[in-house]
Amino acid sequence: MLRWPLVRALRFDVFGGPEVLKVEDVETPSPHAGQVLVQIHAGGLNFADTERRRGLYSSDTPLPDTSGFEGAGVVFALGQGVDEAWLKRRVAFIAPRAHAEFCVVPVGKLIPLPDSVDFITGAAFPVQALTAWHVLHTLGHVKAKETVLVHSAAGGVGQLLVQLAQEAGARVIGSVSRDAKQERTRADAVLTRGPGFVERLRELAPDGVDLLLEGIGAEVAGEALQCLRPLGRWVTFGTASGPPAPLALEALYEKSISVAAFWLRTDLPTEIAAQAAREIVARVDDGSLQLEITTGPLEDAARAHRRLEGGLTTGKWVLRIQ
Repeated sequence: MLRWPLVRALRFDVFGGPEVLKVEDVETPSPHAGQVLVQIHAGGLNFADTERRRGLYSSDTPLPDTSGFEGAGVVFALGQGVDEAWLKRRVAFIAPRAHAEFCVVPVGKLIPLPDSVDFITGAAFPVQALTAWHVLHTLGHVKAKETVLVHSAAGGVGQLLVQLAQEAGARVIGSVSRDAKQERTRADAVLTRGPGFVERLRELAPDGVDLLLEGIGAEVAGEALQCLRPLGRWVTFGTASGPPAPLALEALYEKSISVAAFWLRTDLPTEIAAQAAREIVARVDDGSLQLEITTGPLEDAARAHRRLEGGLTTGKWVLRIQ
């Protein structure tokens, strides 16, 4: 059997705070049929990484485990049946255990990366930008001249939702958790969440908004229906503040509200997933989709987790691996 050298990986062997994260040497995984081995240059950090570390996400996966769900690098080896054209290709990807020098990735999760897009940028867009695209277009069906409310508009997904909604011709109202974050969003209008939020929103959109997009959960769910106009749509894609209370269907009737939820791990139809990847890569490549990126070494992951959990980050945090 072919043996690879030991490689560095960001590991945790118990659930807990950021202090459980440690960089360790592990065996290089081998790709099986339909998989490739990617030599990773950079790995993206997401709120789901902090939830996984705390045992709130994929908690049935045994420990110890390697952190990470996305990255960018070069295809280093191929599993059985994989087209040889993938070998040495620059790629971005979504796959578990990405915060390591090497990662096994199903070939269907690879996103070709143009030479003009560096690995840091390549690791910054897969989870957040694809989530934003699907939330806005696949489920939200945004239209020109609509009014869109984006919660956490200074965050990683939020910043991208604002830009994509504006590109579609919508008017965007963004919300942020604290005043200091207002300047970190390009929304047409910005409100800080807190007491009286719905009343302040109605000063900007008297009838309510057409589309509400949020990944916060409990903190904003209780007011969501009040923010929407008749025939409004609410798309949720996360529960960063905890799961919301159950929603009574009867509450939707008065204004004929539609509610949808999006999860990037859903097995999407191939063409829908491929179109989203093409659209996002093209915009990243030509610069029309701007990413705010903070970088740090793999050894800095615990500090990055603390800041992300504390709501102290804006944009995207990427770990440098190679």
